Amino acid sequence: MCKFLKLIIDRENSRYENTEYLSNVIFLYLRYAKFLKDDYAPEANYESILNLIERCGNLFFVILCGEDFAGFVYLDNPIGNNERLHSCEITACVEKKYWGNFTKCAATEFFPYCFTTLGLKKIKAQVYPFNTRVKAILRFSGFKKDGTLRGETLKNGELQDIEVYSLLKSDLKYCFVD
Repeated sequence: MCKFLKLIIDRENSRYENTEYLSNVIFLYLRYAKFLKDDYAPEANYESILNLIERCGNLFFVILCGEDFAGFVYLDNPIGNNERLHSCEITACVEKKYWGNFTKCAATEFFPYCFTTLGLKKIKAQVYPFNTRVKAILRFSGFKKDGTLRGETLKNGELQDIEVYSLLKSDLKYCFVD
């Protein structure tokens, strides 16, 4: 039902993959940037999004529903090295018409891929407490709340807590049971 394609932009080595989806990614990112970022994040613009995709290397994915663009997901802040990754932090953004069952289906496919193909041992997520939709998808996927970072950042000039969730590879067998 869904597919994940690596979106790669490597300007230094002139390597580009699946860039036909770049305008969709940029449009979606700009639409939801206010929910993804805090007051310290650089301004969301074309160049900052290209830099993000390039920094993520082969860990930035376009999500397709059939042949239609549904969103993107990327893994950032890796712990490990070039030979073996231990953990990454996930960020995803999905077109509103795909929220719900499609998002759950995408999660059931993406997280096992992260553990089996990418070799991750842990996936982390940082979520604003008010983002109940994302927290529900994380819990559905088997993520456990590790804690709350009180006053971790500023958002709209106000102190903002951040909730931290994680999914361990060893938890995967317990995931995805409705």
